[in-house]
Amino acid sequence: MRRLKKLTSVLLAVSVLMSLTACGDKNNSSTPEGEPQRTFPNEVVTAIPKGEESQNDGTEVVAAEDGPRVYIGETTAKAGEYADVTVYVENAEKNWSFCGLHITYPDVLKPKMLELGDSNDGLVDYTKGEASEFASGINVTEWTVNIPEELTSKNLGCLFIAEMFTDNYGMDGAIVTFQLKIPDDAESGTVYPIGFYYMDTDAFMNKSGDKALQKYTFDNLREGSITVE
Repeated sequence: MRRLKKLTSVLLAVSVLMSLTACGDKNNSSTPEGEPQRTFPNEVVTAIPKGEESQNDGTEVVAAEDGPRVYIGETTAKAGEYADVTVYVENAEKNWSFCGLHITYPDVLKPKMLELGDSNDGLVDYTKGEASEFASGINVTEWTVNIPEELTSKNLGCLFIAEMFTDNYGMDGAIVTFQLKIPDDAESGTVYPIGFYYMDTDAFMNKSGDKALQKYTFDNLREGSITVE
């Protein structure tokens, strides 16, 4: 019974996050407390060009002059090993309450998955960082179906990171770290870019739903890389 209650709470938390990011509802919702949980993948909708977001009255969103800066770190690893990839945020201390981010990588790299028996439901293994200390729900999944041609034509894989808090409890620092396996035959010096793919479900918002801050965030994403030692 305890495990069933825990799973139900987790699904509720991520359901609320997906509803907020997809529909633009920025009202505060009651969410379960406790440790962050790994949850099940959600359907991803069609991508839209970056910068077309509008206010509720239809006017175009103007980016704030300053705001959260989300970026991916640069790291190294040897051929055949797993490389740690970390997503960071700065200039956002106690000023964000949820995020939904798509991370891209060359599809020759393979994410380390959770070991859950016959099926892991696309769940990627991860470690939460200090920015996520007070998160009430975290979800990192591999995107494996209905991937846009824009990605497949470039031989890119994609992960989705979703995270939520009960208030503006998001901090600065590492959000999550996941691992990508380097091919056994990768040559020393090879650089694999790790980037972002913007979709209309993506979000980086505070409790008040400040779209100007969110636009600043997505206008200033910084990509990272893995270099083979």
